[in-house]
Amino acid sequence: MMIEFNIFYKLAAALGIGFIIGLQRENSYSRNNSKHPAGLCSFSIVSLCGALSCYLGELMGSIVPFVVGLIVVGLLLVASHIAYGLANRENGGPAGVTTSTALLMIYLLGSLCWYNRLLEACILMIILLWLLAVKRQLHDFAKKLSSEDIMATVKFAVISLMILPFLPNHAYGPAGLEVLNPHTIWLFVVFISGIGFVGYVLIKVVGPGKGIWLTGLLGGLASSTALTLNLAGRSCDNEQYAADFTLGIVLSWSVMYVRLYLICVFLMPTLALPLLAPLIVPVVPGLGYALYLKMRESKNHVQKTTDFNNPFKLLPAIKFGLVFTVVMFLANAARVHLGSGALIACSFLGGAAEMDAVAFSLIDMCRKATLENHSLILALLFASLANTIAKGGIVYFLGAKSMRRPIVPAVALICGVTVAMIGIYSVV
Repeated sequence: MMIEFNIFYKLAAALGIGFIIGLQRENSYSRNNSKHPAGLCSFSIVSLCGALSCYLGELMGSIVPFVVGLIVVGLLLVASHIAYGLANRENGGPAGVTTSTALLMIYLLGSLCWYNRLLEACILMIILLWLLAVKRQLHDFAKKLSSEDIMATVKFAVISLMILPFLPNHAYGPAGLEVLNPHTIWLFVVFISGIGFVGYVLIKVVGPGKGIWLTGLLGGLASSTALTLNLAGRSCDNEQYAADFTLGIVLSWSVMYVRLYLICVFLMPTLALPLLAPLIVPVVPGLGYALYLKMRESKNHVQKTTDFNNPFKLLPAIKFGLVFTVVMFLANAARVHLGSGALIACSFLGGAAEMDAVAFSLIDMCRKATLENHSLILALLFASLANTIAKGGIVYFLGAKSMRRPIVPAVALICGVTVAMIGIYSVV
């Protein structure tokens, strides 16, 4: 009789997952000087039982072994909790249910291993391991939340999970100008609100200063335009953090060029060298000015309160979503009716709203051999110039008054370098 190594491989995977989670639980008990009836051995055995129950189910052609195993594990946990609670009534009562629920999940992960869903099992194991490792930090974070924070979470969940999936994902508009996609427009609204929501969470976790800067970096990787709108709007209600908002915005503008370069290279690797100078050089003045703002802020030592309000505002995001739609419609109208001869004008107009849409369309033209690299570079530079000017206008007119003076040099520096690059590539 031949040994089926695949069976032992799946059982070993289940055993390994249970061992890793059990190791974390055992370490947690020793550090906190606490006890729990389930430890390293228990987790390893339960995970192995999950896989074996599915193995027996296959041999018997029934789901009964799996269900019985799950019920038995659950009853054992209930019994252990009762016994532990009675034995430790004077020392705080029964233990929490975190370890018990983790043990039930380990049983299910062991079952996944048997059905060769190893990737899914490992991903879920990592998530479970992270949740168990940061349990105390999550509890501390929850204690910091106010009722306003909870309502902000509910509102964001509504607009992203209960509205977005039901909007038609189909473009509408006149012939040749089918660019009005309700799903895409609302996705941009969710995007703007989401950046603000993630930024607020970061602020709660690491503090307003570092949280705002991290939001700027992450927002630049996603959408510097949406990030600029969100932080500029927040600065009006939190003006004491205006310097931090300015720094976060300038960082996002610099990161935007890096993101744009990576997108173009990913879509068309042959552009890696031609786009290196025009899209990376403008990053230098942005990062340099951000460093200057950081050093100046460190010298000022401005006292700030720990309060940071306004976690969620939907109306500004909706307004900007409408503006974004109008600008994109006009840009596409110019492209259709004015032809390829108006490429620079169309790119400039489109860049004022969103750089990624312009980049995607230009790369598509370049891949179809209808656009040369030189024209692509100029169009991207003009689009980024308009994008920086538009974002500067958002900060100047929608942000706190104290942001107006420091944001002007950032716009001037980045636009100046971009114009210089346009001049260089215009004469080449």
